[in-house]
Amino acid sequence: MREKERKYCYGMYTLMFLLMCMAAFLPFFMGGKNFVWGAGVENGLSQHFSALAYYGELLREFVKNLIAGHPKLMMWNMSLGYGADVIATLNYYAIGDPLNLLYGFVPVKYTEIMYNFMILFRMYLAGIAFILYARKMKKRTYGTVIGALVYVFCGFCFRLGLRHPFFLNPMIYFPLLCLGIEKIYQKQRPYLFIVMIYVSAISNYYFFYMLTIFSVIYAWIRFYKYTEKDRIKNFFLTILKFGGYYILGICMAAVILIPSVIGFLGNGRYGSGTDWKALIVYPGKYYLMFLENFVGYGNVGSNTNTGYLPIAGIVVLFTLFSRRMKHKKYRLVFLGSMIALIFPIFGYVFNGLSYANNRWAFVLSFIVALLTAEMYPRLFLMTKRQKIGIGSGIVLYIILCAVISVSGGKMLKNPGIMAACIMMIVFYAVFLIFQKMGYDSRTRSARIVTAVLLLISVGIHGYYRFHTDQSAYANEFLDQGTALKELRTDNITMLKNIKDPSLYRVHADGCRYKNYGLINDLNTISGYYSITSKCVTDTVKSYETLGMQYADKYKGLDQRIGLLSLSGVKYMTIHEKKKIGREQTTASDVPYGMKKVKQNRNITLYQNPYALPFGYGYDSYITEDQYEQLNGVGREQAMLNGIVLDEKPQHNTIKHIEDALDQGISTRTVSENDISYPKGQKYCTITVPVEKDKETYLYFKNLVYKGKKLQGDIFLLEGKKGTSSILISDNDVQQKIHIQNPTNPYYFGRKDYMVRLNHHTNNKKETVKLDFLAPGNYEYDEITLISVKKQDTFNKLKQLKRHTLKNIQYKENMLKGTFQTDKDRMLCVTIPYSKGWSAKVDGQNAKIYKANGMFMGIFMTSGEHKVELNYMTPGLKIGVVISLAGWGALVILALLRRRYVIK
Repeated sequence: MREKERKYCYGMYTLMFLLMCMAAFLPFFMGGKNFVWGAGVENGLSQHFSALAYYGELLREFVKNLIAGHPKLMMWNMSLGYGADVIATLNYYAIGDPLNLLYGFVPVKYTEIMYNFMILFRMYLAGIAFILYARKMKKRTYGTVIGALVYVFCGFCFRLGLRHPFFLNPMIYFPLLCLGIEKIYQKQRPYLFIVMIYVSAISNYYFFYMLTIFSVIYAWIRFYKYTEKDRIKNFFLTILKFGGYYILGICMAAVILIPSVIGFLGNGRYGSGTDWKALIVYPGKYYLMFLENFVGYGNVGSNTNTGYLPIAGIVVLFTLFSRRMKHKKYRLVFLGSMIALIFPIFGYVFNGLSYANNRWAFVLSFIVALLTAEMYPRLFLMTKRQKIGIGSGIVLYIILCAVISVSGGKMLKNPGIMAACIMMIVFYAVFLIFQKMGYDSRTRSARIVTAVLLLISVGIHGYYRFHTDQSAYANEFLDQGTALKELRTDNITMLKNIKDPSLYRVHADGCRYKNYGLINDLNTISGYYSITSKCVTDTVKSYETLGMQYADKYKGLDQRIGLLSLSGVKYMTIHEKKKIGREQTTASDVPYGMKKVKQNRNITLYQNPYALPFGYGYDSYITEDQYEQLNGVGREQAMLNGIVLDEKPQHNTIKHIEDALDQGISTRTVSENDISYPKGQKYCTITVPVEKDKETYLYFKNLVYKGKKLQGDIFLLEGKKGTSSILISDNDVQQKIHIQNPTNPYYFGRKDYMVRLNHHTNNKKETVKLDFLAPGNYEYDEITLISVKKQDTFNKLKQLKRHTLKNIQYKENMLKGTFQTDKDRMLCVTIPYSKGWSAKVDGQNAKIYKANGMFMGIFMTSGEHKVELNYMTPGLKIGVVISLAGWGALVILALLRRRYVIK
């Protein structure tokens, strides 16, 4: 009988899952859309898709080499931004997750199909995991199935799960962790808990942190169920037991976990602090939208995604009005999660103390699904008090939603909420009718009607959330069959087809997907990875270029020839027109000194004759403290004059430059007379002189956006706007300054901006226009006009080219070359600094300095030398040892349990 119920449970869930997928995602199928989030924001394509496609290639290459008898592990990849550790960077997206091993069986050209399938497969597995847990907790079969469907078809999956596929993993892992905890309490085998700790830790440390917190909370709650005597003593014994199993799982995962944690600790994305005022309370609109979208189809904000099926609304109301002692515990857990969503401080803690974010809301989905599985059979047995309470709750909810939607304007308008409310009424009426007819949860006709209503509910949800006539969320996803093409457009293909065996970097100007280099094996100067080395983040930020929007999101070097050449950018493709926003396009801007190689329609390939190789020598240096005192242009010129070191070199033969400020830089403060503010307009203009022989910049010092002054009630509703932009128009070229203030969760402390002017005019003066794209107050300390002679920059680059690393060989985790110098010099190797690199000069170990902010410096005496650098992922060796010990301990544990426990 139990086996028949088990098959029915999984079979019914599978059938309903397939039907509800078709109903929910119909707008995707009709609109010809895939599940790669990249049409609006690039995360899905640039981060997830490219990482998974690359990981598949990496797996196939590793197996191929293993079969050939010479296994090689790629630990460093120059195509990850400026270059980065593979495990530390890609564990966040791909490496470690057992399910992603399936990408090894799929060629790159079929990655999009696999990507779509894996999102649905993960959703399906989340439901299976819930069913396994619910059956262990002895929930009724059909209630369990409905609970699983409520768990899977919710706002968290539909929004975050589609955007970031690995966000679905904690929905799989958490029910299994809870199941493992139950098994341990019931003195059954602990292996499920240990294995799920291992899988969670190896898949993604970010969600592992959250899973750890909520597993502890769950185990603590369940402790009082299983322990009635000697609770204090047993509490500490329980901590020891669970702690031991937990540590064992972590040890098993150490081979991936330790390198990933080391990478996270050296990450540049966080660390600018959080405005404590933002942790007290959310803006008023958050709470109103939360009410609207509990069973609605929109996004609440702060990644708080609910959007449950309408039946969940009935279940929650039933729970609130139930008097059973068991249900009171459910009610307390639900209300506790509500409190955690009300106050930002909880989102801050659960998000790793970085900023307030409710990505932990998958736990709320689990709670609501569990309530559904528990309460569904009892909806056929409602008391009079519960009927009145639920009916009154529905009426009150409808009134609240109607008032919010009507009075909240465009910001709070939610056209689908009334449809969701109607479905709640229908569910409520159906349960009343079933109860009057004497039906229960096992009645076939009741099950069929409930299944039909669930299908209608999820179809309505999909329509209002995804369809182009409504929220049009599907429009943010790419068209079917275009994902790989977007990463291999003509300008990228032109760079990929260059026949040049030397080691160099490239730049596809105007390419909106920053991580195009990874899947195309191109070394670039753009990157968008959640784990980005702090030295890279800080250095790119120090350039004060406009291409850095967030700490982990940067592109190009604003066509500044000095920075391009110092970074080894040898080739560049430039569109005749490029996008700088969803609505703005601009003419191309070619860095001065670049030589045209060829043109293909509206795309031109340029070569940089001043590009330096991946190693060049300096005979003088400045300190990082000196470097920090300069502005972006001053820093660029300083690196052309001397190497920037994080510490004094051990050898005093390298000259110290006492005055780091280049005397060839001219500076003039822009006065109020140079700025024109047309009355009633949202822009201003600045008149600047044109000097064709100079590179000219507008420098904004301490530019901040204060936002629009709002009256008390409006401010409480909307909160403070955290981002704005200024569109800079200079002749036919437009650039954009992205400004953040501390209320923005991605704020990284940036306030200074260097705008390069192009001088595409024959006039002696030109007008620069500043369009303010959001209303509010823009404040700054000063605006400065900075200029540098172009020929001075060329001469400095030519001087650096006289002493460079020759015969460079780069393969996987190693770089070799020869360096000849007439006197002692500091060799700058333009590979990002990491403690994983080790250097040898003529076979002898050599010290590596952090140079020019993010690169490496090696002291070289006069003469000719052989230089070799090798890379080993930090923490990998000790991680392997600990993992082997962990797996060995698991085997010993299994043997001991088999010998003693079974006996």
